[in-house]
Amino acid sequence: MAERIVEIISHVLRDVSSSGLQHPRIDETDWCGDPQVLSAMIYSVRDSSGQGVSVRRDISQAAQLVSVADQVQEWVIEENSLTNSNWPQCPWHPSNHPLTARLVDNEGVWACPALSTPAAVIGELGAKGSED
Repeated sequence: MAERIVEIISHVLRDVSSSGLQHPRIDETDWCGDPQVLSAMIYSVRDSSGQGVSVRRDISQAAQLVSVADQVQEWVIEENSLTNSNWPQCPWHPSNHPLTARLVDNEGVWACPALSTPAAVIGELGAKGSED
């Protein structure tokens, strides 16, 4: 089942790519050991530091995507803290805060945390029209 979490991580990484940021290296090793949890590691290609990513198997696919997006966002912000600690940038408040991963109408979206307004579907951040 490692392929399922890698698929979810890869979906979120489309947004990382659309922002011009570097992808982590994904290690499919199940570090958690809990049969109810999907887990993998992501590693910086810069210095090989890593972070575990995990999600419960028994939640909806959309909820899994939101959870993983939140964890990948944490990695991106930490990885790029010197140059870009505001990812993904909120189109309404670009200097104040990043967007947050949320579940809206059973779909994973990046939304403004202040307005609760969706800005893009997770995985489609750089898609034409997603930031209008």
